[in-house]
Amino acid sequence: MWGRPSGDCRSFVKKTATRTGKDKLPEAARGFGPRWYEKTWRRSTIDMHIPDWDPKFLSEFDVEKYVDAFVRSRAQSVLAYAMSHTGLFTYPTAVGRQHAALQGRDVLGEMIDTCHRRGIAFEVYTSVIFDRWAFDTHPEWRGIDARGQTGFEFGPDSRYGLVCPNSPYREYVRAWTRELCERYEFEAVFFDMTYWPGVCYCEHCQKRWAGEVGGELPRIVNWTDERWVKFQRTRERWLGEFASVATGTVRRYRPGAAVEHQSSTFPASWLKGASHPLVVQNDFLSGDFYGGPLQGSFARKHGGELTPNRPYVFATSYSTTLIDHTGQKSEALLEAKASAAIADHTAFLFIDAIDPVGTVHVAAHDCMGRIYQKLAPYYRELGGERVADIAVYHSLDSKFDLRENGRNVAGLGESDTHTPSAMNVADRLITNHLPFTIITARQLDQLARFKVLILPNVHHLSPAEARAIREFVRNGGGVYASGGSSLVTTAGRRLKDFQLADVFGASLVKADWSDRVHYLTPTGTGAADFTGWEPKYPPLSKGHGFEVRARRGAEVLATTTLPWPAPQPSLFSSIHSNPPWVQTGNPEVVFNRFGKGRVVYCASVLEDIDGLRATFIRLVRRLQPEFAFEADAPAAVELTLFAQKDRKRHVLCLVNFQSQMPNLPVDGIEVRLRLPRRVRSIRQLPDGQPIKFRQQKGVLTFTAPRLRTLAMFALNHG
Repeated sequence: MWGRPSGDCRSFVKKTATRTGKDKLPEAARGFGPRWYEKTWRRSTIDMHIPDWDPKFLSEFDVEKYVDAFVRSRAQSVLAYAMSHTGLFTYPTAVGRQHAALQGRDVLGEMIDTCHRRGIAFEVYTSVIFDRWAFDTHPEWRGIDARGQTGFEFGPDSRYGLVCPNSPYREYVRAWTRELCERYEFEAVFFDMTYWPGVCYCEHCQKRWAGEVGGELPRIVNWTDERWVKFQRTRERWLGEFASVATGTVRRYRPGAAVEHQSSTFPASWLKGASHPLVVQNDFLSGDFYGGPLQGSFARKHGGELTPNRPYVFATSYSTTLIDHTGQKSEALLEAKASAAIADHTAFLFIDAIDPVGTVHVAAHDCMGRIYQKLAPYYRELGGERVADIAVYHSLDSKFDLRENGRNVAGLGESDTHTPSAMNVADRLITNHLPFTIITARQLDQLARFKVLILPNVHHLSPAEARAIREFVRNGGGVYASGGSSLVTTAGRRLKDFQLADVFGASLVKADWSDRVHYLTPTGTGAADFTGWEPKYPPLSKGHGFEVRARRGAEVLATTTLPWPAPQPSLFSSIHSNPPWVQTGNPEVVFNRFGKGRVVYCASVLEDIDGLRATFIRLVRRLQPEFAFEADAPAAVELTLFAQKDRKRHVLCLVNFQSQMPNLPVDGIEVRLRLPRRVRSIRQLPDGQPIKFRQQKGVLTFTAPRLRTLAMFALNHG
């Protein structure tokens, strides 16, 4: 076990060295203002999670070569390590423990000076909660799961050391954060891993719960039980308060520096506890993602709306996965990811990993350098406000699975039936080239920005959210809602009927969150929405569905049909399937007019049914037939549109992101736009090549030149 520091954590910072004052700051660094991040689009980092049990580890580390890699990648800012998941510091700390190979050398200070000298903004990387040194040195700080074990999802023998943010560990974080701020000049601090790696039942959590709420910590999941939901909201608040220790220390001792916490967890399940209390502890949001184009598009729009300041930072690795040290994404794939970030007006952070001995894979940075150089002219064209007619509502209070009600925490994973539904909606909108974004309760007072609001299986909805949505529809907005949306409040109180029953035109008869085979049979009124399906051959749903009744004035577009009833499992109507038979007449899809607006409610989660992709889009068009843009393009092409009032123009991007790389070029994409002002000219950016177009009856149409990966167009009004 590594040595334990002597003395109280609060006293550690008094021992720090005196690397402070602007007289220590290289001339190049003085050019970074407090909002330096607003124009810093190209970013890089080199992961440095290296232990020190072998003297060869980091023995070949060279600061000049390390920073040279960032220069080669053409990064405007770097995220470099003060400490890592190992808990070891890169400078001679008086609070924790320095990596043994560095032998008292102030590597962090050298990195900051070298980056600033070369005109690169410096973000300090730190790791919280994932801290192997703290875990080994302070067993009393360890997080404990419902089984009484450490390690949570990684298991008790994990290489990660996971500590509890409710333990005295938080004072240790406060101490080394202050030490960093008092020793160094930097542009930002990134606190990685600010999330719960599992539900913690350590003595510190037990004691805090007993003092604040009373009794034992709940162990049975029930999202319609107010005590369990209070526990989850408390976990979210505790995490936000822990983050405030780190953020508050930076703002006190280095007020000019920006603060960011890991934000890839906001779209993740309830287990991680990332919600609104954590958002406010950031100056801007930054998260790393490793999935495909849909995940990336969802994350960038979600983060772009949630971040306190823009741009949002989208990060991904050079390696195919983080566990593959030598894996390589193709240059075409990395270019597609960076191009997609440009289309969403998002900063891009490139992640590489250092070798255990401290050397850097230069070829990786040369690869990213070529991409950044190619894309560099596009970055000066970014900025403005996203044009999105459709808002997909992602509830940070609903990232769970109601089918898990009654289960013990000890046997749970990270199941979530709200976020996948929201992502399915995003997928349908992307592939049909409609303008959308992802919003949360943060945009509740901005609903007038949108024409259509999608509520995809939103499990928990507060009365305030319900009131805002009702007014949105009353004033002419369109709403699509599915499943149990608005039935349960954010406090976990299950109601007798939907909070928005009058808006939906449907009232609850029976709630059932269990999966079962049933069919959505189109009525005569809904036949056009279900083109290709017949009452005898309706589309199948294998998910949950509620029993509802239509309210007066509402139109039923589809009803529930059940399979042939079988008295026992060994009896069936067809050996491979359960064909439709019993027509119940119960409403499945209801169309309603409320105030000046229109609403579609689906008792089943229709957006999850792959065979009803076209039907979903038709239902959206029932709510709003005209959108700011549309296109005749393959499904792999995504469009985005931003309004830049200061430059008297809109900027349209097309991104070709195919499943197999390199992309096959696409010709003949016709784009149609409905903009609030007449367009005087269209020029392809960045070279300014004029594009022919026509405007007729409020619709602008043009054909895009051959699209390889990224195309950008300025639609000039002046």
